[in-house]
Formats: sequence, structure tokens, C-alpha cells
Amino acid sequence: MKKLTLALSRHEASIKALITQKLLPQALKTSLSPHSPLLTDQIYSHFVKSGHSLNPFLSSTLISHFAKHADFSRAISFFLDTPEPDTISFNSLISGFARFGQTASVFELFNELRQFGLKPDVFTLSGLVKGCERPEENEIVHSVCLRSGFGNGAFVVSGLIENYAKNGNLVSAEKCFRECLDVDNVVLTAMICGYFWNGEFDKGREVFVEMRDFGFELNEFSLTGVISGLFDVKEGQQIHGIGLKKGFLCGGSIHFNNAVMSLYSRCGIKVEAFKMFDEITDPDIVSWTERIGAAFDGFEAFGLFKSLRHKGLGVNEYTIINVLSVVAGEGMLCLGKQIQTVCQKEGFLRVVFVGNALICMYGKCGKMDDARSIFDDMVFQDSVSWNSLIAGYSENGFVSLTLEMFSTMQVVSVEVNSYTLASILGAVSDSNSLHLVVQIHSHMVKCGFMLDDYVVSCLITTYGRCGSSDESIRVFSDIHKITVMHLNAMLTTLVNADCHADSLDFFRNAVISNIEVDSKTFSIILKACSAITDLEQGRGIQSLALKSGFNHDCFVETAVIDLYCKCGSIGDAQKAFTCASIDNLAAWNAMITGYAQHGCYNEAFELYVRMTKSRIEPDEITYLGLLTSCCHAGLVHEALSYMNSMVECHGLIPHLEHYSCMIDLLGRVGLLQEAKKTIDQMPMKPDARIWQILLSACCIHGYVDMGRDAAIKLLELQPDNESAYILLSNFCASAGLWDAVRKLRREMKERLLCKEPGSSWIQIRGSTQYFFADDLLHPEHKEIFLELTKLYEHMQVSKLMKQDGTFLGIYDH
Repeated sequence: MKKLTLALSRHEASIKALITQKLLPQALKTSLSPHSPLLTDQIYSHFVKSGHSLNPFLSSTLISHFAKHADFSRAISFFLDTPEPDTISFNSLISGFARFGQTASVFELFNELRQFGLKPDVFTLSGLVKGCERPEENEIVHSVCLRSGFGNGAFVVSGLIENYAKNGNLVSAEKCFRECLDVDNVVLTAMICGYFWNGEFDKGREVFVEMRDFGFELNEFSLTGVISGLFDVKEGQQIHGIGLKKGFLCGGSIHFNNAVMSLYSRCGIKVEAFKMFDEITDPDIVSWTERIGAAFDGFEAFGLFKSLRHKGLGVNEYTIINVLSVVAGEGMLCLGKQIQTVCQKEGFLRVVFVGNALICMYGKCGKMDDARSIFDDMVFQDSVSWNSLIAGYSENGFVSLTLEMFSTMQVVSVEVNSYTLASILGAVSDSNSLHLVVQIHSHMVKCGFMLDDYVVSCLITTYGRCGSSDESIRVFSDIHKITVMHLNAMLTTLVNADCHADSLDFFRNAVISNIEVDSKTFSIILKACSAITDLEQGRGIQSLALKSGFNHDCFVETAVIDLYCKCGSIGDAQKAFTCASIDNLAAWNAMITGYAQHGCYNEAFELYVRMTKSRIEPDEITYLGLLTSCCHAGLVHEALSYMNSMVECHGLIPHLEHYSCMIDLLGRVGLLQEAKKTIDQMPMKPDARIWQILLSACCIHGYVDMGRDAAIKLLELQPDNESAYILLSNFCASAGLWDAVRKLRREMKERLLCKEPGSSWIQIRGSTQYFFADDLLHPEHKEIFLELTKLYEHMQVSKLMKQDGTFLGIYDH
């Protein structure tokens, strides 16, 4: 007794008083509130010595308490000490085992309950349902519930629906839902979640609307369930508003807060996701995991991850995956390795999907040896592991290793799915191996993948990238039900193959056939109009995009601006730009590039200033447009200033295209030595275009030796470049090097090279007229040449008038 009193001295006086008054059952129950198992053991020992025995009511309280804390040894001990356990005693232990996934123990106890001659009640069956893991277990329990007369009650049905839905059996879940006699908001919430878990978003929304219309209470669980399956930000905002009115935000329900944050992150509205996180008074591990997933880049995600660890909240496998998912590129490789170290220390490497995330991370960083090492060290590799490694090999250009892994995957009988084939087709398209595409196509036919829209779309694209647009068209024409995914793949293939007129025909047929189109369809087809400068068709497609509601899509906005710029209608481009989203960087770039193409360098520079004032961060394309403006205007000082700003102010690395602009500019203004010096100091090897730019500049300014060196470099890179031969031949002729001219002409004949004639076209009343240099086949060639002669004579007169000062006088009258 003395020992017990010492133990009690650290707890409430009420327990002492109860023991003193010999109210041991009450003392035993009171000892549970601080959850001190040793104290409970001591009081129970005194309880037994005093001649007391457990009645079912006290026993149930003790069993339930310790089962909830996963202390099953004490829970079972109290259960066994109960002389006559009743159904409630069994229910307490069954519920505890079910809570922690102890399925075998749940079923064993249920059988024991019936052997005792006790009748299971609704709580027994609810615990039994909760304890099911496999589909067959749920079916057995469902039949037990029906035989016991509880199969149609809300309390049991909600669990059955949840189990069936989690196992992908929506038919059985719907049957339970329809047969439920007293549907409440718990049953409705279970059905809503079941639909969303299985991708039936429309059906889930319908049940939610019914739930609201019939006046059922919209609690935090139903709202969390419905918002977790939404991908439309407007619908999500409506649910967000309902939750706000009901007080579930700002500490009201952390589960709902986390679900809303996840929605905004999923829909790309990251600023709203950040606000939701900031409103949570005490964020839990789920909150932090969602916030990390919404991070702008790997550096921010890693910073948040460090903050989380410093707060001592711990991390789980989902936190690790969210950090790894945003680590990409060699610059972040060090961060990725640090996360891997955390995984090793805390045992997460045994989790399959953490291993898969590490494989993906190393693939995105280009470190395939490390990715393979992770793969080989995994305790178990699932199909995602194989697909992640194959995708890494494919994206990094290891074609043979991609195909080798694909072959091994089939040998070890790992299921090949659409993601596997998409990666294989990507690798094959990069290798430009048509015979390999045919083999993959054959495999797809044999394995039934020709009904998979995603894989068939990849096949269409792959045939096109391997130079066989005809095969792409054949695959497309064999599709029974064409979707927007197929159409976009076909249009992309035709546009990339410069078959712009064909792409427009396909688009027209799709519209006539009422095939669904989306914003991507419009951006592709507007690109085709831009390529052939078909302004009339472009206007019509823009109007159709407006009617279809895709005019505010950022890709469509950009494509419209680009169309008008390339068609020479800079005024229309400006109007389209004023209607574009202010944060659409691509639209700003298209307008700056359009000004550059039209020689409007002042407008390009002013637009760049407006862009920076609007806090839009420029990228490499922005600076390429600015440098093109400088090149056309001959502004060397400004171009150098932009090149420096690009690196020093924005941390952008100039590419070959930026250096090409600089060299072109220096060549145009006659600074050939500076142009050659720029080439020599470039951090990358010059390509054929750069040597051709230098050669052209040498021809204009008469730099014979430098021109000869540039020509040699150019022909080393492109020995069949007919333009290079013509350019060099003219250069030698102007320098009087006739032997070199004859040698070059002879070499062209031996290589069967001939210059493709220059061409142009114009559209008049919907009809496109093409013109070629020295073309005598055009039906109106005599009239064309006559008009050209008049234009040439007019130009000569204008030139003479300008030379003697009378040109300006014309504009004075």
C-alpha cells in the first residue's frame, strides 16, 4: 500500500481519495485519463487482491482504452480476466484490432464471440468491416452483415462502401449505396470519396450536389472528400467558400485546410496554396508535405524541408517524395543526395515508392548510374520502378539501355503498361530508327495497346519524328473513335513535318466531324497558319477559339500574337497583346520578337522596360528578341549591355542563338575581328550557322583570309550545304580567285548539289500564289516579269533622286 501511495503522489488527489474510500472500480477508470499504464497495473493489482472482479462494463472501458493505444497485451489481459464478457467487451477489442489492421485477430475474435453464444450487434459488424483489407474479406463480411440483418444500415454500409471503393469495386459499392435504408451524410461522404478515388469525378460531384439539395449536413469530411477529387479551380473555390462559411478554416479543421491547399497546388494556383498554409495555426506533417509539393522549385522545397525537420515534426515517405519530385538538373543534384542520406538514416529506402522517386530524381539530373544503383539495391521493384528507370534512360538518350531494360522487364514478367511503351517510343523516336518503331507498333497490336489513346498518340508522334508522316496518317485513319489527344498528336506531326496545308485540312475535317478540340489544338493550328503566313485562315481560327472559350489560354494568346507578327500585321498583334494575361511571359516574348522582326527596336526596348516594371522575369527567349532588335538596328553597345544584363541581373546563360545574334550584329557593322574573337571565346563549340554568318559578313566586307577559314569550318560541319558552296564561290569570284571558283563548281557537280531556287507566296481572296526565281511555268509569268521590270525601274529612279537630293523634296510637297 505504501508503494502504491508513493506512485500516486505524482497524480491527482482524486485517485488517492477513491482508493481510501475503497472505490477501486472508479479509481481504476480514473487512472486511465493520464494514460499511465504502470499506475493502472498497480491499481488493478490492488483491485484483484481486494476480491473484486471485472464486470463487462468496466472491462470494456479498460479494453477500449488500451486497444486505442495499441497496447494489445494489456487489452487482451483485461479481456481474459473478465469472467463473463459480453458483446460490448468483444466489440472493444475487435474495434482496437481493426483500427490497427490486425485482420486475423478481428476474425478470430468474431468467431469466438459467436462460440460464446453472444449475438453480434451493429458495432461488432462495423468493427468487422473496418478490419477487412482484401476484397474477398469484404465480400464475406458483407454477407455476414446481410444474414445478421445489419447489411442495409448506414453505420455498416458506409464502411462497406469505403472498402469496396478502395479495392476498385465500384459496382458493389454502388449496390450497397442503393440498398441502404437510412442514408445519412456519412454514407453519402463514403460514396463521394469512393467515386473520386476511382476517377469517377462527375458521379462524385452528382452525389455531392444531391447531398446538398436534400439538406444533409455538409461536414468537414464530406467537403474534404469532394474537394480532394476536384481539378477545376472554380468548382474548388465554391467548396472553399462553403467551408469558410461553416468555420472549417483558420483552425476549424486542419484536414479541410490541407485539402484546399492541395487543390490550389494541383490546379497550379500556388499563391493561394501558400495563403492556405499561412492560415493554418498549427500545421501538421500533412500541411507541410502539401506546402513542399507546392514549392516553386527544388531550392524552396529543400528550404521548407529543413524548416520542417528543425521543428521536430518528423517526416514521412510522402514528404520525401514531394521534395524529390521538384529536384531536377545537375544544379540540384547535391540537394537530392542530401535527401537520399535522410532516407538511409530513417529507413525510407525500404519504401518502394521512395526508391522510385529517387530513380526519377537521378534521371532528371542525368545521373543514370546512380539511378541504376538505387534500382538494383531496392528490396522489391514494382512496375513503376522499371518504368522510372526506362524513362530515365530514354530521356537521357540511352537508346540501347532503354531497349535492354524493356526486354529484361518482359523476361522477368513485369507488367508492361502505357507508360512503359511511351518511354520506349520516346527513345526510339530520338534514335530516328523507323524499323524499331515498326517493331514496337507490332508489339502494341499483339498486346492490345492499340485501344489506349495515350500510347496510340505517342505512336503517331514517333512515326512523324522518324520521318514517316504517311505512317502517322495511316495509324490515325485506323482509329475507331478519334479523341482530342489523337488529333493533337496528328496535327503536331504534320506541323513539324512542314505539312501545314495538310494540318489545316485535318483541322477543318475535325471541326466538321464534331471531334472535340482543346486549347492545345488551337495553339498548334495557329502555328501552322503562322508558318505559311495565312492571315485569313488565322483570323478565322482565332474567332473559333474565341467562340470555344479558349481565347484566354496562355498558349492560344501567344500563338495569336505570333501569327499576326509573322503575317506582318503588327497592329493586330498589339491589339491581341493588350488582351493577353499580364503574367503570360510567352506573350511578352512573342510581342518583343515581333517588334524585332519588323525593325521596331524602340518599341521592343520599351516593352522590355514595361515587362520588368510589371515584375515579369525575362528568360532566354526575351533576350533573344532584344538581341535580334539590336542586330537589325546595328546597335552594338545596346546588344553588349543586354548580354551582360542577361547573365549578371537574371542569372541566365547565353545559348548559341544569343551568340549567333551578336556575331551577326558585329559582322553587319564591319567589326569582323570582334566577331571572330567572340566565336573563339564562346563557352560552346560554334555550329554551322555561326560559321555561315561569319562567311556572309566576310563576303560583304571583303575579308578574304577570314572568309576562307570560315568556309573550311562550315564545309567540315556541313559538306553538303549548297548555300555554303554558292556563297564561297561568289566570294572567290568577287576576289578574282577564278581557279577556286571552278574547283568549287566542279565539286558541287560531283556531289550533285544545286541551289534550291528562292520562292515566295502571296494569298489573294483565299487562293495562294507561289513564285519561284526564274519561274517560266507560272500561267501569268509574262505579266509578273513585266511588273517586276516596272518595280526595278522605279527603284532605280528613287535611288538616283535620293543621291542628288531630290528624294527628300518629294515628301516636302
